[in-house]
Amino acid sequence: MNLMLFESAFESRWLEGNDPRAQHLKKVLRAKVGTLVFLGFVNGPRARAEVVAAAPDGGFELRVVGTEPAPAPLPIHLLIGLPRPHTAKRILFEAASLGVTAIHFFEAQHSEPSYAQSSLWQTDEWRDRIRLGTEQAFGTHLPQVAMHADLQSAISALHGAAVHVVLDNYEASGGLSEVLPDSGASAVLALGPERGWSAAERDIFRKNGWKLAHLGAHVLRAETACVAAVSATAAQLGLWKEQTATQL
Repeated sequence: MNLMLFESAFESRWLEGNDPRAQHLKKVLRAKVGTLVFLGFVNGPRARAEVVAAAPDGGFELRVVGTEPAPAPLPIHLLIGLPRPHTAKRILFEAASLGVTAIHFFEAQHSEPSYAQSSLWQTDEWRDRIRLGTEQAFGTHLPQVAMHADLQSAISALHGAAVHVVLDNYEASGGLSEVLPDSGASAVLALGPERGWSAAERDIFRKNGWKLAHLGAHVLRAETACVAAVSATAAQLGLWKEQTATQL
């Protein structure tokens, strides 16, 4: 992890030796008294902290020495036809790394019903994936994650964005850049499961005013398409212009 996330802000904090963050300090960073490390507070600022004490059992005391604003989340929501759990893990990690506002899943017609019963969704494993992605990207925003019963329910929950785009390799007549505005808008991007959208789902999207677009001639893996679509959208809408490197 490039940054250790904590649920709430503090000035100083003791980490027990069995805390994964303490183990990271010991095994990866080889921290000792005086070492400076990066940390962040969920949906809050980033911080620089100094190790002020280290115990033989692997515990550490951290003291915050400086803070700065963390990158704001991108005003982009993802709507994903529920994929295989392994693919969903990658999407959760990559989408959190990119800083999207939220990730919405639903059981698409070409999704396998058993996917929703996997340990990823029945435990807190999905939370771990977005946390790891956020820490890797040096951010603090944890995307909201929602599971919808069906496509129409998901569409109803996502009606407020400025533009709604369905990524589709087969019936889209133009590329993503052709349906996005030039700047300053929020967006919802829908990506199908591994077997793609059904004809009925395309009809539902069209009836609700969503635009179909593609990412080019190549068929991409779901997690690759997710990264490509978010990156292209953020670039075209100018959402990365205000981002700056850490000053800590």
